Amino acid sequence: MLSRRELIVHGVGLGLFGCARREPETPLAHLHGKAWVSGAYTHYAEAYLNVERRARAGSFDAYRLLAQRGVVALDALQQREVPFYVQVAADDSSFRVQRTVPERLTFTAEMSAADRDRATRAWKLAREHIHTDYEEIRRLDFALGSLLTQVVRVRRAIDEGRVEQFRLVRQLGTLNGGGTLPFELPYQVGRQDYHAVLLLVLARVEADRQRLARVEAAIVAVGLTARATDAGSASLAANVRKVLLGVARQAEADASVDAVYPERAAERAIELERGRALERTISASPEYQSWLAARQEEEDALGKLLLVLDSVTGLPTSSVYRQVMRIWRGSGDYLEYLRLAAAIVPGGSGLRATLDDAVGRTETYRAYVRKAGGAARVAEQLGRADGVGGALLNLGTEHARRKLDQQLAFFEDRQEADRVASELAETSFVKDRLPVVPRQ
Repeated sequence: MLSRRELIVHGVGLGLFGCARREPETPLAHLHGKAWVSGAYTHYAEAYLNVERRARAGSFDAYRLLAQRGVVALDALQQREVPFYVQVAADDSSFRVQRTVPERLTFTAEMSAADRDRATRAWKLAREHIHTDYEEIRRLDFALGSLLTQVVRVRRAIDEGRVEQFRLVRQLGTLNGGGTLPFELPYQVGRQDYHAVLLLVLARVEADRQRLARVEAAIVAVGLTARATDAGSASLAANVRKVLLGVARQAEADASVDAVYPERAAERAIELERGRALERTISASPEYQSWLAARQEEEDALGKLLLVLDSVTGLPTSSVYRQVMRIWRGSGDYLEYLRLAAAIVPGGSGLRATLDDAVGRTETYRAYVRKAGGAARVAEQLGRADGVGGALLNLGTEHARRKLDQQLAFFEDRQEADRVASELAETSFVKDRLPVVPRQ
């Protein structure tokens, strides 16, 4: 669980140009003129970049674990015929792989001789590998828990960034109307300079929020695909590799950014125009109007700072975060969650194409299974992991075959799965050193 201090430090909470300050102290008072303008811009840019850097570092550690050890571990767990579940804890503070290996082998009266033989083999297999599986589950818990931690931080930053944009637009409205500024401007900084930096920061925050949204979507997609290997769906563990490859390519496509003030006039003009367009869009939105009305009713009471701090001590509450938790906690059909995850991913990215393709492929093969008479009928005809209705599925265990109508399909055939594994092996997720997994 994130501590109060972590959320305050990592969850943005910028407020450099915040309204209704108790003390009208000039921020960055040690600077003046052009240095203050560029310093104010850098202050915002660095705050969001720090969130993004930490999120990428934490999630990439998890991706390396999943790519190098996790997929194999999930595949092995599926072979044990012991149901396991990948779920978020009730307090949203941890991700856990949960399963129970029985101490004793138990038969029931209605079991046939063949049923008893299968139960005996499965029990012996699970007991034989219980210690190895424990270590792999520990690694999976760490990797998936890291993804949960990062998605909380990223979503907090995205949500706080939107509120920060509202504050900026409110300040722009004050300037446009000739109102009083919240603090005395530094030496050699005029109202026009202040207006320009507000527009630049507004555009910058929007770009940062969009990048963070891509980071968030990648985390959600990987977490869901790992979840879909559990007893609720029994989807092929190799599916995780295809999503990880999409994430790796998306990370390569995202150009690195810095926190440097746009010095070139042409570049600055483009950003200023983006800022003006955003100001018009945000100021006209019902969401902003509701926020502004609520803010105008507030009093500048003693303890306002405590109210602000209290607002970032819990988990995010936005609709997007609730949707993320639904994807990661839900016990319904995983295809529904796959559709939700695809909707979160920004359009035009390789990862979005991967998820959209999986949605279409899953719908097609499920229709095939229904037409063929259901999962049990198809399973009778197929005794190995192979293609079903134009999709590569998990047919390696009895439980997986019973879940044919609930699995997700990311690959057309074995050749595509092999190609993805080969391409993923050339990425940093496989080539870089594994992170150290702490002992619990």
